[in-house]
Amino acid sequence: MPRLWSVRRLSIAVLLVLFAAPLFAAQGHITGRITRGDGTGIGGVIVNAIEASQGTLTEPNGSFHLNVPAGTYTVQFVAGEQVATENNVTVESGGTTKVDKKVDWNLSIAETITVYSASRRTERVTEAPAAVTVVPQEDIAAIAPSGQAPRMIETAPGVDFTQSGLYDTNFNARGFNSSLNRRILTLIDGRDPAIAFLGSQEWAAVSFPLDEMQSVELIRGPGSALYGANAFSGVLNMTTKAPRDTEGGRVMLSAGDLNTRRGDIRHAGGFGSDWFYRVVGGYQESDDWARSRNVSVEYPGLRLEGRPLELDHTNIKFGGLRLDKYFPNTNVFTVEGGYATLGGPVFQTGIGRVQVTDVKRPWTRLNYNMPHWNFSGYYDARRAKNQIALSSGAGLFEDSHNIHGEIQTNWSFMKEKSRVVLGVAYNGQDVDTSNDAGVQTLMDRPHSEKAQSAFGQLDFNITNNLRIVAASRYDDSNLYDAQFSPKGALVYNVGNHTFRYGYNRAFQRPNYSERFLTVPAAAPANLAGAATLNPQTAPLAPALAALGFGPLPIVARGNNALNVEKVRSHELGYAGIYGGKVYLTLDLYKSHMEDFVTDLLPGVNTAYAPYTVPTNIPTIPPAVQAGVTAFLKAALGPVNYSGLTTVNGKPAVVFSYANAGKVDTEGAELAVNYYIGSNWVLDGNYSYFDFDVKSKAIGDQLLPNAPKKKYNLGLAWRGNKFNAKVSYRWVDEFPWAAGIFVGTVPQYDVVNLAASYRITQRFSFGTDVSNVFDDAHYEAFGGDILGRRALGFVTINW
Repeated sequence: MPRLWSVRRLSIAVLLVLFAAPLFAAQGHITGRITRGDGTGIGGVIVNAIEASQGTLTEPNGSFHLNVPAGTYTVQFVAGEQVATENNVTVESGGTTKVDKKVDWNLSIAETITVYSASRRTERVTEAPAAVTVVPQEDIAAIAPSGQAPRMIETAPGVDFTQSGLYDTNFNARGFNSSLNRRILTLIDGRDPAIAFLGSQEWAAVSFPLDEMQSVELIRGPGSALYGANAFSGVLNMTTKAPRDTEGGRVMLSAGDLNTRRGDIRHAGGFGSDWFYRVVGGYQESDDWARSRNVSVEYPGLRLEGRPLELDHTNIKFGGLRLDKYFPNTNVFTVEGGYATLGGPVFQTGIGRVQVTDVKRPWTRLNYNMPHWNFSGYYDARRAKNQIALSSGAGLFEDSHNIHGEIQTNWSFMKEKSRVVLGVAYNGQDVDTSNDAGVQTLMDRPHSEKAQSAFGQLDFNITNNLRIVAASRYDDSNLYDAQFSPKGALVYNVGNHTFRYGYNRAFQRPNYSERFLTVPAAAPANLAGAATLNPQTAPLAPALAALGFGPLPIVARGNNALNVEKVRSHELGYAGIYGGKVYLTLDLYKSHMEDFVTDLLPGVNTAYAPYTVPTNIPTIPPAVQAGVTAFLKAALGPVNYSGLTTVNGKPAVVFSYANAGKVDTEGAELAVNYYIGSNWVLDGNYSYFDFDVKSKAIGDQLLPNAPKKKYNLGLAWRGNKFNAKVSYRWVDEFPWAAGIFVGTVPQYDVVNLAASYRITQRFSFGTDVSNVFDDAHYEAFGGDILGRRALGFVTINW
């Protein structure tokens, strides 16, 4: 506990400094938007208040905000070689002056794309100190009818994307994907909606129509220096649209294959001059790709399950309300909440498939944003009744919640040459897996975590072309040792070309299942009865029965002594714009990973001592003791015998988890976007990945669950009324190992098509077709066989 108290004292000290700083600053504000002639915002524009030597970048919607002393300023807008000015902008102390600028500039798309996630502040994507993928608004809208959020990054470079059912999707960057993957931290408006017990995402519970997303950014590579635990391979940061910027209503109705029927509705507006709201809701009912496996299986290598699916369809409902209060000093207060219910999705886990039949996901968040400060907090819960383990038929329950609070500040110094981001965070989780009768179904008892952290980043321009980035984060928890995660980068920019080098360290914490799992692993083995079947071992049967080997429990137990998984990575990157038409990126990386959490294995948990036949039982003489030991070794085999131990004074075979394994990985990611004229966009990327296992636990399958090669191609038409895109994804054959599912995923390729046509400002229609040619395939061994899913949709706006 002393370490926890030291972090708390550090956090309090930082907070006092942070809270005190604004007391010494009495400034005014310049806000506004820069837009094209058609009213669409322009992101990535440099906005300078010349006389104050203050500057900022516009957000993707063209908005900006500057803090300046009272006075009169010339405001300059710069994008590439394009420059516009606004003269005699007067700012009063404590007041806000609005400056909106409409320009007729011909800019390349890449010059206007900004990102937030790489540095926790807005910057151009070409200048970010990390490998970043930004999903275009048109691609977000194209996926919206399906309700499948992960498809937004399906074709991103470096992403290992595997889909089983409609909502059983796992993805990772740069190898070591898995079922229930949690190596990419996922945030929606700063809220992590992961399942507390497993740490993985439940994509069916996303409580928004997908086209409510304002931005979707994927950071590839370790990110714990700014984001902490589980930003092991990257960060997926999704931000929804502000109600003030998207007033009006929309209904989208979708239907098609798998008997899909879906409806999304949203409405945003204002009341008074300062309050804005957004209401969203949705409903979906459909079949799924999942099939019962209690009688037969879809392909060789799968195991029969103990019971059929409980539900043969998926049902999802969600709703949410957001309120924003805008203050005269440009501060914004947000309160938002949502609720989702779902039943039917099937998930692939390490111990077999699990179907959820009754899950409720309430959540709420608060956010107070100031020009240099952001205060945020959220509550997220999961109440899952009677999840069904299909292999055994057991009912699995979860009642968990997550409470998170964070304070962040950012400042610029030395006339924008230096920028700093500082923050502190607290996270608390409680997990209970008892059923309605109070009996635990997954753990020995309820468990909880209390964690706190402090983080910071310094960004300094050494010259006009070269800047250095240094960041670090300190995370402490009652469940794992304190972790220090550093990051460093050099970014060199010349014209439209950027070169960077980065070093990162990150970690992934063991989840509650890996730490506290308490379930049967298999049916008990009646070894005393088995001994009677052989005349040579029959004399041992009474002793075996007396020792507790009839029947012998075979159990799975978590390991509370697990360490975090660790990664350190070196990366070289390049981003360039050619002729205002071509945007090219190249990323090379080399990483070292260690302390992997193994699959369930016998004999690896040192908390369970190897079993020895008691020597103090008078009725079992030494000769019989030796015979019992020999029989147990022969009956269980050398692997299972290594797990023979004593639990609660009785013999049992224990399968558990351990830290083991060291792996080196390396790879390359090449991506290009070619903007042909003003309407056509051609994009493609190629990813190469290789690995070398330096060590692993005996019996463990340490595989990256990723192909050595993969590539994606896309061709899109972006018009005023008609939008369409066809994409092609090719994935090489690769081996898969995750728990009981071990096998080969054959090479496959998939063609997707999306198109929409706007009849009027109010009405549009379109289609979203995944797997156009109905190529039956599976993307993870043990996953469902996927086919074509074609949807049609209509949209009504007002």
